[in-house]
Amino acid sequence: MASKGDSTNVDKLVKDIYGGDYERFGLQGSAVASSFGHMMSQDKRDSISKEDLARATLVTITNNIGSIARMCAVNEKIERVVFVGNFLRINTVSMKLLAYAMDFWSKGQLRALFLEHE
Repeated sequence: MASKGDSTNVDKLVKDIYGGDYERFGLQGSAVASSFGHMMSQDKRDSISKEDLARATLVTITNNIGSIARMCAVNEKIERVVFVGNFLRINTVSMKLLAYAMDFWSKGQLRALFLEHE
């Protein structure tokens, strides 16, 4: 379901606020500024799909996991972060989103690694 959704219909992006990239803080316009930020608008709520909500939920979860994993890796001086578990089994959308989140939060210093299941 999430693979067919568009989280940008639900999440407010940097470009929705600043009209593009926010260079002062090095934020690309495509970065999420507020998860579920568009849901403050009744018009937006009426126009989104269940798939959009599923994708936005997955983006929010993987962004948080990526942020926390990066923080733990830095605090513990860990160079590799490996993600495993049933959540990722046959779930390429989540793996791609986690990989993006790790890259974003670590500014390209850490990569998300995944074990091959079965």
